[in-house]
This record gives sequence, C-alpha cells and structure tokens, in this order.
Amino acid sequence: MNVHGCLVVWRGKGILLVGESGVGKTTCALEIARRGGVWVADDLVVLNAGNDRIPVGTPHEKIMHLAHLRSTGIIDVRTCLPSLRTAPASEISVVVELIKKLEKTQEKYLTVGQKLASAGLRTAFVSVRVTATAGRTVQRILRCVGRTGRLN
Repeated sequence: MNVHGCLVVWRGKGILLVGESGVGKTTCALEIARRGGVWVADDLVVLNAGNDRIPVGTPHEKIMHLAHLRSTGIIDVRTCLPSLRTAPASEISVVVELIKKLEKTQEKYLTVGQKLASAGLRTAFVSVRVTATAGRTVQRILRCVGRTGRLN
C-alpha cells in the first residue's frame, strides 16, 4: 500500500507525517532530520506489514533520497544536506496528521486510519495543528510523539 506522506525516525520511533498537499510535511520531516532524526522517505511511502502487524515504511524506489520542496523543487537530501542521516526503512510507531484547520481533523484522520486498519496494520494516530513556523510545528510533533506509546 502507498501513502502520500513523509517518514522520519526520532529517537527510535518511526513518524509518518500525512496531510494535505502544501501543509508542510516535507519541511517538518527535514527539520526533524536536521535536529538529529533520520530521513527515510518523502512524498510516497510504501507500507508493508512488519512484525506484529506494525507497518514498515520504505521510500518508493524511484524517489529514494529525494525530497520535494515547493520553494526549490526536487533535491537529493544526501547531496544538498550531507549531514543528514538516512535509512532505507522504518517501523511506523505513530502517524501524525498535519492540519491547518481543526475542523478537517476527523475526515483525514479516518481516511488514513481506515487505510491502515483495512490492511490489518496497527499503529498510533495523532493530529497536530500546523503553526506559522516549521520549528514550532516540529516541537508540537515531537511532544506528541514522546507521549505516544507503542501499541501492544
């Protein structure tokens, strides 16, 4: 199954960022990686069932190591940001939906949740409201991820 989103790892937890186009998924993923996280995928995350039906995400083979930024276009994260660490895959501990308006939370949240549940995959879900700056949004994301435990 493919999901439109970004995948990064923070302190051992795989974070799948989802949301509408232009909400800031790539910008937030790059900021998390810049702060010490690990970059896995941008734009199209391929999901498969891992151990205990926890989803494992990988980048699509045609866009591995690439990121699409509205301001600059497509970049290779390994050459443009050489200090960034990358990984070929990650278990997904939590799906974080980035939203601009609170009233849109329920619709998108259910869509992503239904997709994973229908495939028999288990993970946690949270919604984070996007702020004016990526730095503040990332702080909110990391706070939510820190409070979210692994499903048993």
